[in-house]
Order: sequence, then structure tokens, then C-alpha cells
Amino acid sequence: MISGLALAKASFARDRAYLLNHLINNIGSIIFGYINVRIWLSVLGSTPEGYSAVTYLMVNQAGLWLVMFIPRGCYIPNKVREGTIAFERLRPYGLLYGSFFEIAGHLSYNFLFRSIPIFLFSILFMGVSLPASSQILPYLITLLNGMIIAFFLNYYVGLWSIRFISINGVQMIYYFATALFSGAFIHMQYYPEAIRKLSMALPFAYSTYVPAAVYQGTYPLADALLHQGVWILVLGSLAVFLTKKSLKYLVIQGG
Repeated sequence: MISGLALAKASFARDRAYLLNHLINNIGSIIFGYINVRIWLSVLGSTPEGYSAVTYLMVNQAGLWLVMFIPRGCYIPNKVREGTIAFERLRPYGLLYGSFFEIAGHLSYNFLFRSIPIFLFSILFMGVSLPASSQILPYLITLLNGMIIAFFLNYYVGLWSIRFISINGVQMIYYFATALFSGAFIHMQYYPEAIRKLSMALPFAYSTYVPAAVYQGTYPLADALLHQGVWILVLGSLAVFLTKKSLKYLVIQGG
């Protein structure tokens, strides 16, 4: 655990070197969210449904830095290309363990310097509603679970690079599936029934839609924890299995 925390701290410090650049990126994220908000308000009007959509959209916009915009393949593709993946085999911990804590440090940074500023701006200037006091802790718990689910999905992209080197195709598929099935930009209630059922049968919605719905008090916490827990168990077990299989095909590219 100590070595894991050291990895997380190093990852946090590495990202902090680009703080100004990231704060500028936050402006772009806010503008993108504002455009979406104005589109939905033009459709739904200044109604309770409209302002509910505003809250849902901007909560997700802030959360995208935690569940969607994770480093491609959890840094693994870069390590494969540079050859430093060889050193991962020599460390006293496994690739999955090291990747998890590297991403944990990155997401901690994003939470403090990306998600929170976007969220606060949304509350102050865009009419986003604060959650009920009873929903704050449930939201944070389900958000954390969503981050773990998103980590595993990105980790699979990284494992792909060990076997096939290039991740461009699978990364595009991942982004497409996340955008479509996570409910990040469109609330699930507006999906056609078939797409909604398919989305809820996949893990993407449990990283994005479910935490936002818990925030608004429209999704039962017990159901959220049960379904997220199942997906974490399934994805985690599969990650352990695929890691062992993938490392058998490891080819060092750099050096």
C-alpha cells in the first residue's frame, strides 16, 4: 500500500506541473457545457425539467475528468512504445496494481483542479442545483465506484497495446461507446427504450449516469451500489486474468 501511495503522489505531482494549462482547458469544458445547457433549455424551456437537465448535464460535465478523460490506456501504451514497460516487470508489484495507483493520483488531481472548479462555476453562474444533504455522501460513493469502473475499461485499452501496439482503433471505440451508453450528454430518460435497456446492461452507465442520478435523488442508492459492485467485481476479475494473458505477448519496443 505504501508503494501504491507513492505512485499516486508522484502522478499527482506530475500533473500539477501543467496546472495553468489545465485551468485554461477548464474554460473550454465550461463553454462546451454551456452550449449543451442552452440547447436543452431551448428544447425544454425554463421549466423544472429544463433546470433538472441543466443540473444533470453540468454534474456530468464536471465528472468527465474523472470517468471519461482518463490517460489513454492508463499510461500503458506509452510505456510499451518507450520500452519502459520492461521495468514494470521488475517492480515488486504487478502492472494492474501500479496502473491503479498511477490513475488514482491523476484522478485526485483532476478532482481538485478540474472537476471542482467546473462544478463551482456551474452552481454560481449556470443555475445548477446543489444535492440534498442526504445525497452528498451517496453521490461521492457512487462517483468513486464509477471511477473504478472507468479505470478498468481504460485499463483494457492499455492491455490491448501490449498485444497489438496501436490503440487508435480501440480507443475510438471506447470513446464512442462511452459517449453513447454512459448517458453523459443525454439523460437516459430521453433514450429510446431499446437503447436505454442496452445501456443499463453495460458498465458505462454505472460510471456516469448512475452517480448523476444519485446526485439528483432519482436512482436508489441500494440499486446503484449493488450494480456497481457487481461490475467492479466482474471487470476487476477480468483485468487480473487478461493481465496475466497479455504479459505473455509482451514485446519491448524501446531501448
